[in-house]
Amino acid sequence: MRIDRELPGYQREEESWNRNTRATALPRIRDVAKRAGVSTMTVSRALNQPALVRPETRARVLVAVQELGYVPNGVARSLTRGRTDVIALVAPDIQNPFFTTVSRGVEDVAHRYGYTLTVGNTDEQPEKERRYLEMVAARRVDGVILATAGADHVQHLQQRRIPLVLVDRVIPGVRTDTVVHDAYDGGRQLVQHLIEQGYRDIMFIGGMPRISTIGARLDGCRDTMREAGLTLSVRLGRLDRASGEEIAASLCAEERTPEAVIAANNLVAVGALVELRRQGLRVPEDIALACFGELEIAALIDPFLTLIREPAYELGRTAMEILHQRLGGANHPPEQRVLPVELVTRRSTLRSTLLE
Repeated sequence: MRIDRELPGYQREEESWNRNTRATALPRIRDVAKRAGVSTMTVSRALNQPALVRPETRARVLVAVQELGYVPNGVARSLTRGRTDVIALVAPDIQNPFFTTVSRGVEDVAHRYGYTLTVGNTDEQPEKERRYLEMVAARRVDGVILATAGADHVQHLQQRRIPLVLVDRVIPGVRTDTVVHDAYDGGRQLVQHLIEQGYRDIMFIGGMPRISTIGARLDGCRDTMREAGLTLSVRLGRLDRASGEEIAASLCAEERTPEAVIAANNLVAVGALVELRRQGLRVPEDIALACFGELEIAALIDPFLTLIREPAYELGRTAMEILHQRLGGANHPPEQRVLPVELVTRRSTLRSTLLE
């Protein structure tokens, strides 16, 4: 159907639409300049380089900005300043309570310094990690905090001179700032505790040694067993609950249940506990269970899990503090900070509770 644009009714409707559109149009920088009685360049400097503008002039600009509801163009502003104020955290699995807490530590510090945080999950897949790093480099983030899945893809960032801090994990041969916890000492403490409780047949389950943290945990366990004249059994896997269930099921099917099990992380431990109960085995009466990493629900699990408490929040906080220093121009050599861990003993490994 053809609409006759000369009809009076149509003209009135079109004129009304035009007026409403003009009334709701977003204010532009030249509108702010006109309201404040200054040039557009002065408005830009007042917002982005206030030290170059007289205080009374900047005050007029800010009043005009507030009155008009002006919002600066973020893309144009980032191009002018050479910064985006965006930080990327790339982690294996943000649903893992450990990395959820790391993320909170990063975010709290980032917010304090005026940065926006974006998060990506690699699911421990090197190819997915590579795509994320290429993406954040192309989108001009100011810096990256990375818990690597084990592959060396950081050249995409270093070639573009994007500041990088590795958190919880390291990449051999890569010179960059790193914040980790003492995973090796965690393995030592767990095995020493189990040996003191009288366990001799001990098994490490889950995880992939190519991940630096898992390798360090395994080395700490294995070396401590060797020093005691014992041999550590190992059943590798993944770092999720399903892996814990699968390994526990295979051990029961083989009728090969050790005296004590050390899970590579908290999710593997929960999976193993679920499957052991499904198979009719009791913890610690039939088998002791310990793990790395705290769980918020640990106090609700019967028995309470013995574990290595890792400073997840502090890892994230420290990584973001270091990254902020780099973004501020710090050019000292890359540093590696190693944060201590804590052994938390609970009923899942205490043989003394069996005598009560």
